[in-house]
Amino acid sequence: MSNRQKIIEEAAELIHTRGLNHTSIQDILQAASVTKSNFYYHFASKEQLAFEVLGERMRQFYAIAVGPSLDNPDLNPVQRIEAFLDRLLSISRSEFGELGCPFGNLAQEISSIHEPLRESVSAFFSACVEAMEQCFEEGKQAGIFRQELPSGQIAEFFLAQIQGSILLRKTHKEPRVLKDNFEVLRGLLKQWSA
Repeated sequence: MSNRQKIIEEAAELIHTRGLNHTSIQDILQAASVTKSNFYYHFASKEQLAFEVLGERMRQFYAIAVGPSLDNPDLNPVQRIEAFLDRLLSISRSEFGELGCPFGNLAQEISSIHEPLRESVSAFFSACVEAMEQCFEEGKQAGIFRQELPSGQIAEFFLAQIQGSILLRKTHKEPRVLKDNFEVLRGLLKQWSA
């Protein structure tokens, strides 16, 4: 692994655990076992590193959660949404899930103090909403979901429920919270069926 990648990975873990503001460059240097000159060879600032970490996390999340579910053409729209919930449940049961959503955590920390990072996190959440909205739209076209459902609003509602559930799971340190709330979302999918 290159020093650059090592810095990104260690920084990602520290930021997820401590938050961006409570992670210093010195913390990152120590965790990655690199020198300050090596850090600045790869990154102009901690801010640039934060964008790199966010981009890496987004790529990982797509590969683990979104690609195999919401963007999976082999599944029907309901199966894609349910597969997304399944993948999030799987993540939440891991040690990684104990820390909460890295995107939600970052949004709460930086939304009022760092506009460019906020915009990046906002774009990430918008992309998730769009992927779910596409599932609802395809489901309506296929006669799976009721035609009167507002796909965009429903998708945004789903994401809000997911993020709130992840926050409660982190706060209570109880994976059951996520499972129970996701069961409610699954029930809604059935109620919205045509």
